[in-house]
Parts: sequence; C-alpha cells; structure tokens
Amino acid sequence: MDLIAAALQGRPLGDIPAPLTARIGDWAAEGVALEAVQQATHAGFRFVLDQLARRATSADSRTMTVAGQRVAEVLERVTTSFTSTYLHHFRAEASGIADAAEALGSALMAGSPTPAWARSSGLTISESYAVLALAAADRHRGGVDPSELDTRRWLQRLRAELAACVGGSPPAQLSEVGGTVLIPDDTTDGGAVDQLFDRLQAAVGRPLRAALVHAPIRQIPKAATEAHELLDLAEVLHRPAGLYRMRDLVMEYQLTRPGPGRRHLATIMNPLHDQPELVETLATYLRHGRNRQPAARALHIHPNTLDYRLQRVARATGMDPTHVDGVWYLQSALVAHAHETGTA
Repeated sequence: MDLIAAALQGRPLGDIPAPLTARIGDWAAEGVALEAVQQATHAGFRFVLDQLARRATSADSRTMTVAGQRVAEVLERVTTSFTSTYLHHFRAEASGIADAAEALGSALMAGSPTPAWARSSGLTISESYAVLALAAADRHRGGVDPSELDTRRWLQRLRAELAACVGGSPPAQLSEVGGTVLIPDDTTDGGAVDQLFDRLQAAVGRPLRAALVHAPIRQIPKAATEAHELLDLAEVLHRPAGLYRMRDLVMEYQLTRPGPGRRHLATIMNPLHDQPELVETLATYLRHGRNRQPAARALHIHPNTLDYRLQRVARATGMDPTHVDGVWYLQSALVAHAHETGTA
C-alpha cells in the first residue's frame, strides 16, 4: 500500500519492502505455486483500481488514466520482484550449490577439506577465510522457543541470502539457532563482511549478533571456536545486536579465560549476590560511561537514588565505582562474574 500511495501522489517509488520480499521467499521455499501468488497479487491491484473508479466522475477521466498508469507501474515492479524471488529459489535448489557449500563448510571446520569433490560441485577453495559466527540476538527473549515454522524460515532465508553472494553460496554450517559462515578472504574488502551481515539480518527479519575471526584454511577449526567464544561472550554480557571482532571485546575475552584471576575477580561481586538492584545499577552506570543523568533515566530512578546505590556498592565490595581504580576492578569483576555465572 505504501508503494501505491507513493505512485498516486507522484512520489518516487521505493524498493519493495524487505518483509514482503522475505515472505515471498518463504512461500517459494514452502512450495506455494507462483501462479497462486501472481493471481492474488493481480486480484489485489484490481481491487485498488475498482475503488479508484468508484470514486471517480466523468470529469476525472484524465486523472483516472494517470492513476491507472501509476498503479500499473507498481504492479509491474511487484510482479517482477516476486518472480525474481521465485526464480532465485528454484535456481538455488536445482544447482545444489547450497547443499555442497554446507558440506564443504562442515569439512573445513572439521579440519579435513576435500577440494576434489568441492571443485567438481563448482566451489572454489580459498587460502584464507573470514569466519563469521552468528545467532539471533533475541533467541532467549521471554523464554519462548521459536516455532518449527520460524526456525525453518530462518534457515530458508539465510540460505537464500547466502546463495545470492557473488560467486555463489559460501561454505557454511547452519542450524535452527545460528551458524558459521566462511567468507573467502580473497573475495572481500574491508566492509564486505559488514555488508553481508547487514543483508543476512535484513533477510531473516530479526536482530543478529555475530563475531568475526580471520584465519588461513588450516586454522579454520580453531578460528571457528574462537569466533563462537566471542559470540557467546557478547551474548552473556547482553551486548546489543551487531558484528563483533576481537578488538571490540579483547579485554572482556582475556578476563574470561579460565584461571585463578577470573575466579578472584568474580568473588568481588559476592557481597551483592542478594542485591540484584545494586548489580543492575552498577552495570547501567558503567554502561553509560559513569554519567549519572542518563544512567538514572535508564533505571527510572532519581540521580540521588543512583548515588545512594553506588555508595552501597562501595561499602559492600570495598571498591568505589566513582573512583578510577574502583571502576576498573568493578567493571572487570562484572565481566568475570557474568562468565562464571552466565548472568549479566
């Protein structure tokens, strides 16, 4: 309807909305006939034209002609987009490239590449890869497990978007909750992986978290493990949806390595075990760069209440969150505590 409204008002037509394109891709993957989609689309546009005709008078013939032309232009664009989506799906299925790419991804991540059969399937082996670990950022929201239909569509949309990559679908291992994608380093520039991440996020229609590690082909198993450790860390720390590299979480990553240092840091938070409001206050205060006003607003409390809670944190832990030394220890303790307990 937005496209029709833009056409009737003489405004430039925008792109087909991403949610609509994703839904059409779902129908293609689920076996809905293209003829049925086209018939329903034309029926909808006929309804729009009928409504315009009923409101018109004999003096509006010129206006109706222009309106009809503009609606027809929208119909042409929509029909072309829907048909293209279906053809893309059919070609991907017919070629079998997606299945071969996932098989290659499994082999590379197991440390046993098999270039002979991969090349016979039309795949190219790169010397190094950008290893992208990804998962839905909202998969634990509300404690509700996604339905079987949602997980099937998640996989369908990921595979369809990966199949649209230049050179075909890259090696990947995908599941109902996330996956790992191997992007050849020799086909990417500095921002290509970020662009692919944005496209994948738009395709699935959900916020994603992802972590990226670069590695030569022989070190892919180790790099995949490291990428998923980074992804798990971003999730445990409740970092927002986005693409993370080691430089974004290097301090947190090092702090969470097993050992006595991590255990000792985690114990700093023990006095606050039964006072979750103080832990939340401390985390929010640090997240907002120790700025009282925005932190208080985020907590829906008065700044004076924030100050009082921070004083209680200082008394309980012996570390003052308003002093530079105390901040360093408390921030490190929060990270270690989150990794030890699985809470943020």
